[in-house]
Amino acid sequence: MNLQIERKIEVNAWIIRARWLYMLGILLIGILTKTISKSNVDFSLLSMLIIVFLFTNYNFFLYLLCKKIINYDRRDEERRSFLLNILSYLQIFPELFVYTLVMHMAGGVESISMVFFFLPVVSAALIFGIRESILVAVLAGLLINGLVFFEYLGIIPHVNRYGFNTIEYTDLSIGLTKSITTSIFYMIIGTFAGYGSKILFERERLLKDQSDILEKEKDLRTQKIRELDNTTRLLISRDNELKDANLKLDEKIKELENSKKILIKAFEDLQEAKNKSEEERKKSLAIILNFSDPIVVLDKENKISLFNLASTTYLGLVESDTGKEVKMSDDFSLENFKEVIRRNFEFKKLVNEKQSNLLTEEMTIKNDGDDLTYKVITVGIKDRQGDYQGVMKIFYDLTREKLINKMKSDFISIAAHQLRTPLSAIKWSIGMVINKDLGEITSEQENFLRKGYESNERMINLVNDLLDASRIEEGRFNYAPESVKFQDVLNIIVENSIPSIEKNKIDFKIENGAKEMIVCVDKEKILLALQNLVDNSIKYTPRHGKVEIIISKNDGEAIIIVRDNGVGIPKEDQQKLFSKFFRASNVLRMETDGTGLGLFIVKSIIEKHGGSIAFRSELGKGTEFEIHLPLECKI
Repeated sequence: MNLQIERKIEVNAWIIRARWLYMLGILLIGILTKTISKSNVDFSLLSMLIIVFLFTNYNFFLYLLCKKIINYDRRDEERRSFLLNILSYLQIFPELFVYTLVMHMAGGVESISMVFFFLPVVSAALIFGIRESILVAVLAGLLINGLVFFEYLGIIPHVNRYGFNTIEYTDLSIGLTKSITTSIFYMIIGTFAGYGSKILFERERLLKDQSDILEKEKDLRTQKIRELDNTTRLLISRDNELKDANLKLDEKIKELENSKKILIKAFEDLQEAKNKSEEERKKSLAIILNFSDPIVVLDKENKISLFNLASTTYLGLVESDTGKEVKMSDDFSLENFKEVIRRNFEFKKLVNEKQSNLLTEEMTIKNDGDDLTYKVITVGIKDRQGDYQGVMKIFYDLTREKLINKMKSDFISIAAHQLRTPLSAIKWSIGMVINKDLGEITSEQENFLRKGYESNERMINLVNDLLDASRIEEGRFNYAPESVKFQDVLNIIVENSIPSIEKNKIDFKIENGAKEMIVCVDKEKILLALQNLVDNSIKYTPRHGKVEIIISKNDGEAIIIVRDNGVGIPKEDQQKLFSKFFRASNVLRMETDGTGLGLFIVKSIIEKHGGSIAFRSELGKGTEFEIHLPLECKI
C-alpha cells in the first residue's frame, strides 16, 4: 500500500466534505450582508444562488472523481497518482478564482471575503507540501492585489459596498496596504501549514520505510518457507534403496550414528579443554586418535587441527598436514582434500541435507585391485553454547558391505544363468509334446501340459528379470542406441498385447500425436520397458476396463503416457514402487505371480536413456505413468 497516495486521497476527501460546510457559510454571510447590513453591494440573491449551484455541482463532480480513485485498482499506482494530482489541482486552483470573483462582487478591497483565500493555501499544504502551499499563497496574493489595482485603474468596475467611495478604494496605497498585508498573512499561513505538512510527510515516509522493511522481511520469510518446502519435497523423492538394504548394513549405520555422537561429544570436550583436567583431555584425544576408521577435524578457521592414526594409514596424511587450510566450497567436499589425501581415490556425493548440516559421500580408494570403500560424513561441530567450532569428516569402512552386495548379485546372476538352460530345455520338450510332434495326446493331457508350459514360461520370465536386474546393478546392461521410428515400437507393443487385451475384454486405445516421431534409443531395451508398463496396466485392470497410450512431442522430448482405470496403488506403497522385489500389498492378494523387478528395470532403462518417469495413482481408480524421453541420444 502506498501511504502517500492514501494520505492524499484522505485529504482530498476531507476538503470536499469541508467545502459543503464553508460554501454554506459563505452563502449565509452573503445573505446577511444583503439583507441585514443593507449594504450597497450589487450582488443579487439570484447571483449568489447561481454561484452556489454551480459550485455545488462542481464539488459533487470532485466527489465522484475522488470516489473513482478510491475504487481504482490499487496495483496501478502510477494511474491512481496521475488522477489524484488532477483532482488536487481541480480542488485548489478553480477555488482561488471563485473566491476572487466573490471578493469582486462583494466590494473588492472593501470586502472581508478575502480572508477565505487561506482555505486553498492550507489545502495545498496538506496535499502537496510547503513549496506548493507557498506557491498558492503567492498566487492568492497576486489575485487580490491585482483585483485591487485593476479596480483602482477602472479596468475592472468597482462594486461600491457602502454607497460611497471609501478611502480604501480611492487611495491606492491604503488599498494595496490592506491587500498586501493580507497576502503576507497568506504567506505566513502557507509557511506554517507547509512546515507542519513537511513534518507529517517525513513521519509518513518513515512509516512507509518501516512498512517496506516489514514487507521485505515477510517476502524473505516466504522465500525461506518455499526453499524449505522444495528441500522437503526433494528429500521425500529420494531413492529408497538405502532403506531397503540388508539388516547388517542398517546395524552398521546405527553404529556409525552412535559413534558420530560419541565423536562429537569427544570433540566438544576437546574444545573445552581449558575447563577440564589433563586426564579428561587425554581421554578425549584417545577416543579420536584410536578410532579404527579415519577421522579428520578442521578448526573454525578451516585448517586441519587433528587426524588419527587411521587417517595416516589409509589416507596418507602426514604430520606436516596439520595447519593446512581446506576450502569450504560445496560443504567441504572431498574434492577440497585432494592435496592432503595421498591416495588415488574417487568419490561421489550421496546426499546433502542442509537442515542438519550433513554431507554424505562415498569414497573408493584404489589400491592395486584391493579397493577400499568408505562412507564419508561431514558434520559441523558446535560447543555447548551453540557456537561454531569447526568441521569433522568421519570415514566409515563399507568395503565388506560392498563385497557382500557384490557376492549377492553374483549369486543371483550365476543362479539365473544355471536355471535358464534347463528351463529352456523343459519348455522345448513340453512344446514338442503339446504340438503333437511325438504323437497324439488326449485333451486332458494337453490341458495339464499347457499349464506346465505356462508355469515354466513364468519361471523363464522370472530368470530373465533376475538377469536383467543383475546386469543393471553391475553396469553390464549394454545399450546400443539407434534412430528408431517410434511407431514401429508401438506396433510391436500392440501386437504382443493383443492376446491379453482380448482375454480380459480391455477397452484399449492409442492416441498418437507424433506418428512420424524419430527417437534415438536402444530399441530392444525401450521395448522391454514400455511392454512391461502396458502388460502391468492390462494385468491389473479388471475385465472390461480401459487402458490408454498417449504419445506426444514437446521441446525436444517424446512424452509417453500409459493410463488405466485399474486397481491403483495404495498411498503407503507408492514411495517404494520402483524398488527391487517390491509389489504393492493390494496386488499381492489378487496376483500370485510376479517378481517385483519390472518397474525397477523400467526406471533404470528410462533414466539410462537420459529420460524420466513419474506416476500418479489412486486406489481403486487407476494409475498413470508418464515417461519423458529425449529425442536426441543421451546414452
